[in-house]
Amino acid sequence: MPVKIGVVIMAYGTPEKEKDVEPYLKDIFKGREVPKQILQKTIERYRKIGFSPLNEITLRQAVLLQEELSRRGFNVAVTVGMKHWKPKIKTAIETLKGSNINLLVGILMHPFSSVMGSEEYEEVFNESSDGMKRIFIDRWYDYEKLYDAWNQNMKEAIDSFNGSEFYTIFTSHGLPSSTEDTEYKKELEEFSAKLADKAGIKDFCLAYQNGEHKDWYKPEVNEKLEELKGKGVKNVLIVPIGYISESLETLYDIGIEYKETASKLGINLHRAKCLDYSPLLISAISDVIADRIDKNL
Repeated sequence: MPVKIGVVIMAYGTPEKEKDVEPYLKDIFKGREVPKQILQKTIERYRKIGFSPLNEITLRQAVLLQEELSRRGFNVAVTVGMKHWKPKIKTAIETLKGSNINLLVGILMHPFSSVMGSEEYEEVFNESSDGMKRIFIDRWYDYEKLYDAWNQNMKEAIDSFNGSEFYTIFTSHGLPSSTEDTEYKKELEEFSAKLADKAGIKDFCLAYQNGEHKDWYKPEVNEKLEELKGKGVKNVLIVPIGYISESLETLYDIGIEYKETASKLGINLHRAKCLDYSPLLISAISDVIADRIDKNL
């Protein structure tokens, strides 16, 4: 009888309606009351983008992943577990337990490992799957198809410059400067350099989307845009490599905040779309899971 595999793809989660924002933030705050100023500001940001499609995208990615893994001959059930929204990671695993699986695989929908990110997901994953044979995957940035997927999405954005010179900023979520996560930085830098090389891009950097946090990793995107203005750069491409799927961080931070900053500076800013349902992305994730299963069976 073939081994039955359960796969949980894990993402941060997002509120889908205005009434969801407070409980969502309260979960992030570990049950503490959410300051009114933060609540209102967050609601306003979600309003401006018509709320985030992250949950919907992740659920669709699970369907596509199950189809691809099934085509490859795996007896598999794929589900979604969210860190701060529904269904929670624990709930997703409980659902799979009822499917009589022999092996549980958890994979983050963020290909770069980080101390603050990966460890929290892994802790919940391990606690919820105690006693089960399991695999936790939090680092998969080095798969060629992931580079190919981003390269494909970058081409459309690059074409929008109509042959003019441009500077590229690769972005990901920042961390507090007190958290010296050298591995996270190294992975992002390595990925940025290789992706730039594949795309034939010479002028680029890695910058962090820190939100309103001041003492976080540098350079921060707004600060980098100001620096580029001083150097006479007219066109900037943002490639959000740390965000596989469209979310508040891409639709608001890049699409509204950074766009406004660039406009004030006289910079023409475009961005590459997130990978979302890219067949290359789904194939890359399938490769990752297949490789890890082969090593553990």
